Parts: sequence; C-alpha cells; structure tokens
Amino acid sequence: MIISTSNAIANNTPSLVAGTVTSGTALINVLNPDFSNMVSSASSTFTFTVGQVVGCDYIALHGCRLPVGTVVTVSATGYSYTFTVTDKENPNIVFYTNNTSLDNIQVSLVGAGTKTISYIQAGTATVVPWGTNAGQSLYYLGYNSKNRTSVGSLGVPVLRTQNKVAPKLRLTIKNVLKAWARDDLKQIFNHYQTYGVLSILDYENEIKPDESVAGFNLENVDVKTHSQTLELVDVAFSVQVSV
Repeated sequence: MIISTSNAIANNTPSLVAGTVTSGTALINVLNPDFSNMVSSASSTFTFTVGQVVGCDYIALHGCRLPVGTVVTVSATGYSYTFTVTDKENPNIVFYTNNTSLDNIQVSLVGAGTKTISYIQAGTATVVPWGTNAGQSLYYLGYNSKNRTSVGSLGVPVLRTQNKVAPKLRLTIKNVLKAWARDDLKQIFNHYQTYGVLSILDYENEIKPDESVAGFNLENVDVKTHSQTLELVDVAFSVQVSV
C-alpha cells in the first residue's frame, strides 16, 4: 500500500498541449483540492502538463468521470504508463512511479465523450510495510450508491433515485517501526493538513491504478505500543473515501 506524503505540483501552472477545455472551466482547476472545481474536455485527445517532480513516487488523478475505453497516459522523458478505463466507476487512478524524477509530467486522455478530472496531485509517498491487513474494506470493488425506489399502486417500482456515498475506511497498520510513525506518519499528517486529500493505492505491485481511493476527513488516529516489543507500534486511523 502507498499513501501520499507530499504534493510537489500544487503551486505549478498546468499547460494545455492538445484539445480544448470545456467553456466555463479553467485548466488550473485540476490542482485545486476542492473537487467541485473540475476540468472537462470533449476533445478526442486532451493532453496537458502539470510540471516537474524530483523523486516522484506517485501521480494521482481523482474525481474522474471518464467514458469506458478512455486511454489515460501519464508520461515524462524516459517514463510512460498507460491505463485503459474499463468501468465507468473509476473515479480514482493512482500511478505508482517509485521514486522516479520526472521532468515535466504530461497527462493525456484519449477517447470519445466528455472526460472530467477534479484533482491531480503528485509527489512522495510512503510504502506501508506488508500492505493491507485482513478485514480491510476494498470499497472500489463493492457497490457505493444509496438507492431509494418508490412503489406504485400495483406494487411495482415506479421511480428510483440514486446517490453516491463516501464510506469510512479504517486503516490498521500493524508491526511498524517507531521510526516510521515518527517520520512517515507525520509526513502523512502534514500533507493532509495542507491539502486535505490523501491518495491511497492498495496494491502498488499489481499494476491496478484504479484500485485506489481519495481519502478525506482524517480522524480517530491511534498509535499504540506493540504487545511484545518496544521497537514496534501499531497505527490506525479513519478516513472517508471517494470511490
């Protein structure tokens, strides 16, 4: 599992390379952690750059609404990774780049239909030892909508309303060195305090960038001593997640 610890592109100025931005939006909105400020394009090829990151561990695209079949490519000199959207419920795409220095990150969305991104961040991340724990909820593989269906006089469904929900994820990180809690965990907190969004990718080695979430409303943080050694601690905290 990786969790973002910095956002190195927050103060950069994105630049349009190909395509057009839908009227009424601005490209700079992709760097705003308020997801209501989004960027959309109906161009078949929509490409833009977001700047340089030295020692980049991740590139995260959040709040996405991308038609099935959209080809998403993140690239820089000597680096390129491509993901094809296979499900309309892919709001988060987090690429693990593993401490790669990227001269000018370019994001390209190719395909038919309107493509929307709410937020992009990139920078350093901590790799959580041993990844996920037993019992952790993988909400992106589940169903995250609340439905209400009205019933007519004949006892049949006549009207259905549907709203997305943001479930609460409890992360439990066991048997980590105190040094990790003193350093990496503090970096997670500092990053969250500044930007309010954590990019979380559960299985960085499985090459599944869509199996990720955007975490917000961080709370219930616990750091406890290990039951058998003073060298280790157990860490737990909760975040709501956009999935």
